[in-house]
Amino acid sequence: MASQSHFINVIFTILFLSVDVFSPSRVSASKALIAKVCGDDAILDHDFCLKALSNAQANAAKSVNQLVDVAMKEAVAKAHTTLKVIVEMMKKPSSPATLEALKTCQNVYKNSIRSFGMISDELSEDAMSANYDVSLIGPDAETCIKALAAASVNAPEIANGNHDLQYFSSLGHGMTAKMN
Repeated sequence: MASQSHFINVIFTILFLSVDVFSPSRVSASKALIAKVCGDDAILDHDFCLKALSNAQANAAKSVNQLVDVAMKEAVAKAHTTLKVIVEMMKKPSSPATLEALKTCQNVYKNSIRSFGMISDELSEDAMSANYDVSLIGPDAETCIKALAAASVNAPEIANGNHDLQYFSSLGHGMTAKMN
């Protein structure tokens, strides 16, 4: 049932894009670029791609490099938000195991923010390195996920942040995959 639902979402997205993006009254190079990038086979989650690139900066982009820059800036902003949650949780009284898990997550998010922030610059120098580096961020989120689970920490905001790290890592990897 889930795959049928996903199939219907993909079909709806394609129909929406074909009507909205390619209609004569609304042809936009940026929207067409977004549709092309998000529709590529290298992008694992087309819906997330469309959502992540549905902002004014993405609509103003003239190249895939500019779209990567927009996506990575969005990733940094989301990671900063989750890092703030982690820091606030660390200020509250908690068990040593919880504090250790939060420190692990704090390190993951600091590294992710730094890595997402470097991708755009790295892309102009060496697309293959940018592709590799962005792909490492998603698995790093697993470190935080496992640390929280081991300490039995229930933190929905951090869990959502971990999903965002994984999705943006996958998105960045997919967007930079064919730029080599």
